Amino acid sequence: MLGANVMAQNAGSGTVLDTLFAKLQDATDPVAIQTLEAAIWEQWTMVPDQQQRAMLMRGITEMNQRELKSSVETFTRLVETAPELSEAWNKRATAYWLMGNFTASLADICETVKREPRHFGAYSGLGMIRAEMGENARAVAAFELARKWNPHIVGIDSEIERLKALGGDVPADPLGCGQRIAGRQVDKT
Repeated sequence: MLGANVMAQNAGSGTVLDTLFAKLQDATDPVAIQTLEAAIWEQWTMVPDQQQRAMLMRGITEMNQRELKSSVETFTRLVETAPELSEAWNKRATAYWLMGNFTASLADICETVKREPRHFGAYSGLGMIRAEMGENARAVAAFELARKWNPHIVGIDSEIERLKALGGDVPADPLGCGQRIAGRQVDKT
């Protein structure tokens, strides 16, 4: 119902995601926040092409069933077929993370945020990996971007403060994605 209302309100001006993100910033009701987050994730997984959508859903199912190698193969085929799909990259990053392959996961997260600079899920994952690798400043940079786009992520403020207390120099490439300002500029007009 929320998605239909957003689409109706948004006809001809901006995108559904723009509206959802704007509403998420101002939301205070926990049910509304949860609904908005779910609607954003739904938008990210919407793939107009039926074959590509089937491939995305198959990869998600394989990942949920812990068939991680198969899910990586499925997401790889999808990335090769539709490299513009940010969620294909993000899901493959998640599968790689579950396999413990941080290098491959980081590369795919960087591809995700190049395509969707507001992807708070990708930034959260990036922060977790960077923290696990002891790259505290990069973890903080990633978590701050996740919080920028979704200020309602449970526990993120305390994790940012914890990592800041551990210290570390901020590198020229704060996220480690080969871009000085990866994900920090969004102009969706």
